[in-house]
Amino acid sequence: MNDPDEWAAAVLQHRHVMSPIATDVVPQLNPLVDVQAVVFDVYGTLVISGSGDVGSADKADRGSHIEDALGAVGLHEFDAARPSIEMLHAEIGRLNDARRSDHCPKPEVDIVEAWRFVLERCGIDTHGRTEQTVRLAAQYEARANPTWPMPGSVELLNAVNALGIPMGIVSNAQTFTPPLVQDLLAGQSIVEGGFDLNLCVFSNRFRQAKPGPRLFDALRVGLSTRGIAPHHAVYVGNDMLNDVWAASQAGLQTAWFAGDLRSCRPRQDDPRCRSLRPDVVLTNLGQLLECLAIQ
Repeated sequence: MNDPDEWAAAVLQHRHVMSPIATDVVPQLNPLVDVQAVVFDVYGTLVISGSGDVGSADKADRGSHIEDALGAVGLHEFDAARPSIEMLHAEIGRLNDARRSDHCPKPEVDIVEAWRFVLERCGIDTHGRTEQTVRLAAQYEARANPTWPMPGSVELLNAVNALGIPMGIVSNAQTFTPPLVQDLLAGQSIVEGGFDLNLCVFSNRFRQAKPGPRLFDALRVGLSTRGIAPHHAVYVGNDMLNDVWAASQAGLQTAWFAGDLRSCRPRQDDPRCRSLRPDVVLTNLGQLLECLAIQ
C-alpha cells in the first residue's frame, strides 16, 4: 500500500448510508451573474458529515473509537499511557496555539502530526511509521465522523463539468479529504472530473483554516492564473461564517447550502453574519444549476 490516498481509504471503507435532515430554511434562487468558476466546500456540502465538519474528534468518545482505530492499524503495545481523546485534543490545542498570530488568526492542525505526538507520548517511536500514522488518523476519523455523499452532489459536479465551468475546492480538510471528493467522480481523478488543481485549497496544506483569509487569498491567486476575477466565481458552502462571510470578503459570489440540519450553520450569534446576505440560498444542491441557468 504505497499510494497516500490508499492510506486514507478508511474514510470510504467505514462510512455508512445517511440522509440529510431537513431544515426550515427557505431557498432563495437568484441569477448568478457571469459565473466562470464554481468552488465548493466539502464537509456538510458535497458530503454529509456525521459531525458537520472535518476532524471533529468526538468529545463524548470514551475510547471505543480510538481503540478500534488502533486495532485496525496494528498498534496494540504501549510503554506509557494509552492514547485517549483527551490527549488528542491537547495536542490539537497545543499545535494550534503555537501557530496562532495576527497573520494566522485561525490555525489548522495537521491531524497526522497531532497523532504522531500522541503516539510518541505513549511510547511509540513514529520514525518510519508515516503510513501507519496516516491510516490511524483516517481510521479514527471514519469512526468519529462518518460521511456519505450529499444527495445531488454527483449530479451537480457532472453537470457543472459538462457546462465547461472549471471547479475548485476551499475546504477545512485533512489528508483523508481528497479521496472523498474523488469518490464522487466515479473513479476519475479530480482533474478528470473538472477540478482545476490551482483552484483546490485544503487547509491542512496551508496550516490555516476558514474563516481566516489565507485560503481564499490562495484561491484568488489560482483564479487569476485563469484570468478569472473573484466576482466571476461562486462559492458554495454550508457555514455562514466560514463559507459565506469568508468568501464574500474575498469578493466571490456566494451560495449558502442549508440542506442538512447537521451542518447548517446560520451563525446568527456572530456579528459578522447577522446582516450577511448570500447571493443565493440552496436547500438542495441541484438548485445551483437553476441559478446558473437563469443568469
